[in-house]
Amino acid sequence: MPGWSVTTTTATLVASTAVSAIELRTGALPIKIVKWWADFNSATSTDKPVLVQAGRFSAAVTTNTAATPAAMSYLGAETGAQTAAGVNATTEGAGTAAAQTEAHNVAPQGGLYAAWETDDTALWVPPNSFWRLRITPGSAITATTANCGVVWVE
Repeated sequence: MPGWSVTTTTATLVASTAVSAIELRTGALPIKIVKWWADFNSATSTDKPVLVQAGRFSAAVTTNTAATPAAMSYLGAETGAQTAAGVNATTEGAGTAAAQTEAHNVAPQGGLYAAWETDDTALWVPPNSFWRLRITPGSAITATTANCGVVWVE
């Protein structure tokens, strides 16, 4: 199974404004999320926690920038990811989060949240679906960006 990754650094976050940092659009086959992460670089102690959501959504974001997935192994099996990726949506798109979407409040003052899935609890994304890493800052945030990424296998 070839492994792939996408990473991004967001533009400066805006208080109470959701942004899809990463979106994956599966092709004809399902994918398995191996790990995902988000970290923040706020230097202001009054900045409020950031809601980080990871999971399936019912529709695509149409305002993101296409990103080319990077191969994670060198076995010669990677001929190109069947999953399309987009980063840094300029406006949050249509679609609602699936009931099993993970949600975590993360401190923006250098907070790192990372999730490693195991084979027993793997997050599978079905064919022709959308998986997002969405960030919603709290009511106060100043000059903060997020570094985000996801690794998956096809």
